[in-house]
Amino acid sequence: MSSDQQPESTFTSPALARRLAALVYDTLQVIAILMLVSLPFVLLEIGQGPFYQSALLLTAFAFFAKFWRHGGQTLGMKSWDIRIISSNGQPISLMQCLLRFMAAIPSLLLFGAGYFWMLVDKEKLTWPDRFSDTRLIMMPKREKLFTKKKS
Repeated sequence: MSSDQQPESTFTSPALARRLAALVYDTLQVIAILMLVSLPFVLLEIGQGPFYQSALLLTAFAFFAKFWRHGGQTLGMKSWDIRIISSNGQPISLMQCLLRFMAAIPSLLLFGAGYFWMLVDKEKLTWPDRFSDTRLIMMPKREKLFTKKKS
């Protein structure tokens, strides 16, 4: 039985430290992409108006939605063996991506309260998990590419 076909109850929820490590990794990538998106605005001296802010917000959403919808993992999540799925075990929809992204904003702005919530939640779910009806799961251990030779 592959990991995509396992019932929801067999999945393990990643620890808070692992989730935050993946989030930091992805944040660094998003910052780099946002710097590239900002370049034309700076060069053309368009300013910091609503069009610019909307472009940044849509770019950040597009980054996460692309990875979450296609493979269920951002690069940070892949590095930490985490995958996102719907509560029913299926890949997440675009609407779930939007709900998750929008729930992540106050979760972070309230000093991470939406993520620390998993420490008291019986199912180890964060606010973005609950709001979007999704969950993060641990991927099965990967086999090491290089094995140590016995002498």
